[in-house]
Amino acid sequence: MKLSTLFAAAFAIVGFCNTASAVTYPLPTDGSRLIGQNQVITIPEGNKQPLEYFAAEYQMGLSNMLEANPGVDTFLPKGGTVLNIPQQLILPDTVH
Repeated sequence: MKLSTLFAAAFAIVGFCNTASAVTYPLPTDGSRLIGQNQVITIPEGNKQPLEYFAAEYQMGLSNMLEANPGVDTFLPKGGTVLNIPQQLILPDTVH
């Protein structure tokens, strides 16, 4: 395979890939190590989505959602259920 064909294929693959996005947090000014804010949502009535759907909506892992919401049905949470979205993090004890 020609080198130019490999470069063209690599360029096409990179060109069609989505860029990664991440949640950004401002650093605390008061010397605290806590960043972010926890959120609380209510699952709509007649819900047909699994807990993983709500985790993805808030860019959270399913295991984090399960730890923050013990007892919630993973496969089909009931409408009206209050979910805690754990978006508060602790920074390492180092110079910021």
